[in-house]
Order: sequence, then C-alpha cells, then structure tokens
Amino acid sequence: LLTSDSAFQSLPDRVPSSHKGTFGHAGIIAGSVGKTGAAALAARAALRVGAGLVTVATPSSVNDVLEAKSLEAMTMPLPETKARTLARSGLDRAVTFIQARTAIAIGPGLSTHPETVELVQSLMKHLDRPSVLDADALNALAGRASLLTECKTPPILTPHPGEMARLEVDATTQTVNADRIGTARRFARERGVFVVLKGARTVIARPDGLVAICPTGNPGMATAGTGDVLTGMIVGLLAQGVPAWDAACAATYFHGSAGDLAAQHLGQAGMLASDLIAQIPYALQRTKTT
Repeated sequence: LLTSDSAFQSLPDRVPSSHKGTFGHAGIIAGSVGKTGAAALAARAALRVGAGLVTVATPSSVNDVLEAKSLEAMTMPLPETKARTLARSGLDRAVTFIQARTAIAIGPGLSTHPETVELVQSLMKHLDRPSVLDADALNALAGRASLLTECKTPPILTPHPGEMARLEVDATTQTVNADRIGTARRFARERGVFVVLKGARTVIARPDGLVAICPTGNPGMATAGTGDVLTGMIVGLLAQGVPAWDAACAATYFHGSAGDLAAQHLGQAGMLASDLIAQIPYALQRTKTT
C-alpha cells in the first residue's frame, strides 16, 4: 500500500544551486485536431510536478493552438496526415526529438489514424530512455504488445481497464476488473514493463511481479483529462531522474492526493482535470509536512 512517506521520499531534492537543467527535459508526443487539450494538460502537469523543461511534439497544423494553451511548455511541430494527426513520414524527426529529451511520454490525444498507429509502433525500438505510454499509444499496441520487447528501457504503461483489455489476449474490460491485481502483475511480468492500471484503486505492477495499490483519489477524478495529467506527472518525475518504479508510484499517489484536495474545495461533480493540476503543488506540500 502506497504511503505519503514513500511518495515524498521519491521526490528529488531541490538544492540551492539548482537550475532548470537540473530537473530534466520532458518530451511529450501528443495531440491531434480536436485533442490538443490532452497534450496541454500533460505538459502542464509535468511542469507542476517539478520538471525543469517540457516540450510537446504535435501535428504541425495544431501547433499554434497548443502554443496558445501552453505558456511555460515549448512545442515542436511534426509532419501530419490530411486528418491532422502525426504522419509516419515524421519518424526521423520524432526519433531526433526523443534523443534530445531526458524522458518521454507518448499518447495523449494522438488519435488512432492508421499512419499515426504505424508511427507509434515504429518508435518502440527507439525508446532508449525512461518513458510513459498512455492512451492512443496503448491503442496503437493493441494486438501488437510484443513490440514492447523492442524498447531498450522498460516503459511505464498507464492503461484504464478498456485499454488493458485491448493489450491482453482474449481479455475484456470485465475480466480485467475482476482481477485487477492479477492482470497488472501478469502483463508486467510477461512483457517486462511497468503497469499503472488506473481505476479505483489504481494498481501499479513492475516486471518482477511486485504490486502496489494507491489509496488516494476519488470519483471526482472520473472526468476527461485526468489520465493525461497522470501521464504528465509520471514523465515529469522521470525527467528529474526518479527511477521508473518510484516515479510511477509517487506520481499516482500525488495525482490522487491532488484530486482529493480538489474535491475538498470544489466537490466531486464539478471537478475538471485542470483543477487537479492546480492542486499538485499543494499535494506535494501537504505530503512534506505529514
């Protein structure tokens, strides 16, 4: 069971001589027409959890829209399809983008356009640094989970039960929810990855079979964008040099804590994902003083 003590111990020290480079450069490959919000939420969450720099790679025609939503995060336009999603012709530029970042997140708002799916699949063998795979990056691996073995560094996957079912052979959302711990543990072991199986309660599993359960969070977080926030928080910690297991556990814990603080202030029904981001600094402070 995750605790505030263990979560806080995972956070890097902020020494007086620090500068933005000290806390890493998170890269986020995300967004498509109509879904720039997912990319913006992930970027802002990465910054709120302490990353020094964040850059989002997104389809060229939506780049300006994303820039307007993101004051502190940088952007990089990549080649796109006619549907305004990332194109497979952008593979080389995407690889260069990955190589210039400390940690990478792929998936929020990407869409399941066939070319975008091909691009994501092609990127797996280029993941040689800490990474998070979420949302449409996971959908791109449906039926192709074996591609995860091509990752040079084991990634963190953050599926909800539906995405988990699409990754597993002969699984359904119902079978996943019927055995959340067993499902997460089995997939983490078989594929050599870290799994953050979202839900009430979120289950985190690592390749050796160890499982943690997160006690924080509430139904007010059942709203669009909160998963993108979690992805941003994880990659933000990875960029700061926090090891994958510790980053997955701490980000999940603080994500839930921020959600609990938002619920205290706003009530659960009216919560938005951006309300959760606003509470991240307070969640970190509250943990520090307990």
